[in-house]
Amino acid sequence: MDIIKLGARARVVGRPRDACPYPGDSRERRAWFEGYDGSCWEAASRMPHPARLLPDIDAPGMGDAVVSQPPPLASA
Repeated sequence: MDIIKLGARARVVGRPRDACPYPGDSRERRAWFEGYDGSCWEAASRMPHPARLLPDIDAPGMGDAVVSQPPPLASA
């Protein structure tokens, strides 16, 4: 079983955070805490979901487009 999943499982079943079985400053310990806490260890390794990424402003055809608002609905 994946170490991250083991950490997440430990939290679900109610084990305390200090119940990590891996030695300090080890990759396994960091992975276990990542699963327990539900977040990535290093902030720089976090990647947003692709749907949340804004398109490149310099992309062709995107000159003055407003990305945060949907286009207006056509009235009948």
